[in-house]
This record gives sequence, structure tokens and C-alpha cells, in this order.
Amino acid sequence: MRRADGALVWCNQAYGTAVGMPPEEVVAQGVELVTGPGAGQLLAARALSGREPASESRHVIVAGQRQLLRLTETPLGIPLEGGAALLGHALDTTREQELSSELERHIAAHADVLEHLGSAIAIYGADSKLKFHNRSYARLWGLDESWLETEPSYGEVLEDLRSRRRLQEEVDFPRWKRAQLALFTNLTEPREDLVHLPDGTTLRTIAVPHPFGGLMFVLEDVTNALALESSYNTLMAVQQETLDNLAEGVAVFGGDGRLKLWNPSFARIWRLKGPDLNGEPHITQVIDKLQPLLDHDGDWPARRRTMIADLLERSSYAGRLERTDRSIVDVSNVPLPDGAVLISVLDITDSVRVEEALRASNEALATADRLKSEFIANVSYQLRTPLNAIMGFAEILNNQYFGALNERQADYTKGVLEASRRLLALINDILDLATIEAGFMTLDRSPVDVGQLLEAVSGLTLDWARKQDVTLLVQVPPDIGNLDADERRLKQALYNLVSNAVKFTPPGGQVTLSAKRQMGEGGPEMVLSVSDTGIGIPAADRQRVFNKFERGEVQNHPAGAGLGLSLVKSFVELHGGHVEISDSDQGTLIQCHLPLRQNAVMAV
Repeated sequence: MRRADGALVWCNQAYGTAVGMPPEEVVAQGVELVTGPGAGQLLAARALSGREPASESRHVIVAGQRQLLRLTETPLGIPLEGGAALLGHALDTTREQELSSELERHIAAHADVLEHLGSAIAIYGADSKLKFHNRSYARLWGLDESWLETEPSYGEVLEDLRSRRRLQEEVDFPRWKRAQLALFTNLTEPREDLVHLPDGTTLRTIAVPHPFGGLMFVLEDVTNALALESSYNTLMAVQQETLDNLAEGVAVFGGDGRLKLWNPSFARIWRLKGPDLNGEPHITQVIDKLQPLLDHDGDWPARRRTMIADLLERSSYAGRLERTDRSIVDVSNVPLPDGAVLISVLDITDSVRVEEALRASNEALATADRLKSEFIANVSYQLRTPLNAIMGFAEILNNQYFGALNERQADYTKGVLEASRRLLALINDILDLATIEAGFMTLDRSPVDVGQLLEAVSGLTLDWARKQDVTLLVQVPPDIGNLDADERRLKQALYNLVSNAVKFTPPGGQVTLSAKRQMGEGGPEMVLSVSDTGIGIPAADRQRVFNKFERGEVQNHPAGAGLGLSLVKSFVELHGGHVEISDSDQGTLIQCHLPLRQNAVMAV
């Protein structure tokens, strides 16, 4: 207590403890709680002059600690015993100040967090005025920051948004606005809505009652999220539909060994039903149901352990199983990045059976073809031996070594000799084809003078062409050069072509044997051609005539064995070339395309 002049007349024990002295000494010495000249008297004088309590906060060192004290001086009105006119007291508000500062820091931190959130946030007080908003809120609605700082009401914000057509269309806007404002008084639980704006934007809005009254609004633009979710749902539906309609069985076991996904084909191939696979059964349960279909050599526990270990260890596997029902399936295990294992299974029983049937059929055809070639070669060989004897005796008779022959005998002898030679040529052709088909034919390559080759073939067929009244021409450029080839086989091929052309050319016609160099699709090549002015070969027969024992449909001409063109094609292909057949201006043109090796030289 103090007198009117500010002097202390009494203090309690707490005051004495605060200044570190007994109360009696405090009063006797006039020790003030607040240091500084006249610090206590100034507050007392202000209280007396104002005739009302006066207060102030001061930091004071008490017991070695800095504390914040709330000092109050109250006029008593009627002086008490000892002349006391003022009653003073001090309250320690240090803790309250610390809590207040901490609360302010928390509020500032929360405001900073809300400010930097991507979601738009606004807090309206109980009076529906805007108390807080972040930049995202202003940016979302296109609102002026300076206007928002004036704390407009929620109703004013709605009116502004409506004027700029930023709100959803409402038939009765005043009624809708009243319902929105009513949320400040009747909303007790958070409410979430999806709002579709005129510009196509979709917002997720959450209205939450604020603990201090009013509402907090959280708005998030979910347009892209909804589009992504829709795309994801569509993709999942497409993938599920695809899986459900695959012929291949698919199943996925998770890292915990439980079945996460399967399609109907998986159940069908393994003779399983829906209840066997529903509810995410463990892999051990699924494998146990496969036992009747799996061959385990009487040791099912060992086979079961191996299968479980392979799947749980996520090891890759691909193989083929023949099951106890004689069906065949391809199975593969593929580890997935998330720790799961993808199992795919495909029933290939029908494909394997067809493949086996085709393989057996091909083997039978190959065997038959080989037997046919062997038979022909054997028969041809057996024919050539007595034929050589016949030809030898015919030549002896024709040369009249044992006496002269009359005219009829000479004609018969020449007929026998010519027939024997044609038969020998046919037998040789058969043997050559059989050798080629058996893969035993080899070429004796050497540089061949193309001009001389064509002249030699012409010389072999010239007499016969004259007898048929057919003109035989040879057209070879002087610089045609050489060809690396088997001369004997090329001569045989060209002889067959020229003979065939003469045979089907009418009297007075012409057969031309020619050669030229050109750049083909695979590089430089030599083209040996035989053209005639005969009846030609129908387009439908041009590929067929190159087959063995095939002949063109030609009347009034003796039928051959059908080996000449087949042999030509085989010899040319052995040289790495190919044969083309086409129409000339009149008749048929057959061209043999032979690749030129780099060591082929030009004639000088």
C-alpha cells in the first residue's frame, strides 16, 4: 500500500520475496519492485490523478529470472490506517505472454502453409466476412487481391462471381444464395460438393465449420483429375475385357503368394471353376487343384514343392507340358516389377496335332519323291547298259564293217541309231535331274567364252533345224566376254532350249540364240536368250512347263518326256540365276539370267 505521496506503507511476503528483503525492511527503505527512479510512484500518481486503476506491464528480474509483471495501482478513495491511499498489486504474466507468442507463431505458420497450398482456401467469420484467403483462392475466381483485403462478405463475393459468370447456372439465384448464407448458421458437419462451372471446369468444394465461428471453404480444380480417372477407368475396362476374351490364360500372383488376377481362359484351360479362384486363394491352394492334370511320376509332394518354389522365387520359366489328359499347353512365368508373377498358359493341343500331321505328311511326300527319283535313276541306269550295246551294234551296221547293206537295211539301221541316241539323251536327262534332286550335282566352273558357247550349241542343232526348214540365228556382241560357269551344263541347257524351240516352230520360221550383258536387280548379269516364231506358250502354262514331266498342250507335235525345261531351270539355278519366259513379238522368248562374278573378264 502507498500513501498519496507514493511512499510505501505496507507490503506482503510475496513482495518481500520478490525484492529479496523482509517486508519491514522493504517499507522502511522504500524498495520498489520495479527498478528505476520513481518507477512505482509514477504509476501511483497516474492512478490518483485519474481516480481509477492504472496498469502497465514491466519486465522485472525476480529470483534471477526475467519475468513480465502486470502492475496495477488502485485508488482507495478513503485513506486507511497509516495514511494508505493506494492499493497496488503485481501479477506474473510471463507464461501468458509466452503462450500468446507461441499462438501467434502457430497462426502465422498455418497461414503460410495455407498460402502456399495448391487448393484455394478462404475463411469467413461468423459475420460472413472474409477473414483469410490464399493466393490460389483469388487466382481461381479471378478476384482482386486489394478488394479481398477489405473483407467483403460471402454474399458480396457470390454476387461478384455471378456478375462474371463464374458460378454454376442457377434457375433461382436469390434462393440459392440464401441457402448458401444459411450454411453459416446451420452447417455442423463438413459438406463436400462437385460444382460444374460454365467454362467446363469442375470444382470439388468442401465447406467446414470453423472452431471460432464462420466457415472455411476449400476448393480444388478436379477437371483434369476427373478426366484422368475416366480415362483410367476406361483403360481398365478395356484391359479387363481384353483379358476376359483372350484365348491365352493369364493369372497374376502377388508378392504374398495370393492370386490377384485371372481370366476365364485360365480357368478353362486348367479345368477350374470360379469359386476355386475367387477370394485370392494362395498359390498352394491353386496348385493342389491342378494335381489331376499334372504328371508327377508318383511323387506329387516333390513336384508341388518345385512349382511353389519357382513361383515364390519369381524365377522366369517357359516350357511345354503334356498333361495327363494328353492335352499340351505352353506355360511361361514372368516376374513383374511390383514383386508379382505373371503366369500365361496356352492350350496348343490342336496346333501340335496339326503340326505333327503336316510333318508326317511332308515326310511321306519327301520319302515318296525320293523313292521315285531313286526308281527312275535305277531304271535309267539299267536301261543305259543294254542301250549302249544296241547303239554299238547299230553303229557297226551303219558303218557296214561286215558288209554292204541294201537301201532298206541302211534306213532301218539309221532309224535304230537315231532312236537310240534320243533315248540315251532322255536317260541322261533323267539321271541329271535325279542327281540334282539328291543334292549330289556339282558344277565344274571355268571361264567360258560365251560367243564360242553359243556357236557350239548352234552347230549341234543346225542340221536338225535345216531339216525342219527353220532358220537358226546366233546374235552375240563381239565384246560379250567370258562367263564363269560349267560349260558342259550350260551347253546342255541351251541345247534343250534350242531343240524345244525348233520343235515347236513351223516350217519357214526362225529361232534366235543371243547373249547380252546387263545390270540386274542383284548386280551385273549375263542373259542368254532363245526366241522363236512358233506357236508360243499360254500364260497359264508358263510356270507349269518348268516342272518335271510337264508338257505344253500342243497338237500336231510329238510329245516329249517333259524334262527339257525342268533341266534348264535346275542348271540355271545351280549357277545362282533364274529363268524367265515371256511372249516375244511372235512366239516365245526364254531368258536365262546368270550372275556375273567379279573375276569374269571381257574379251579383248
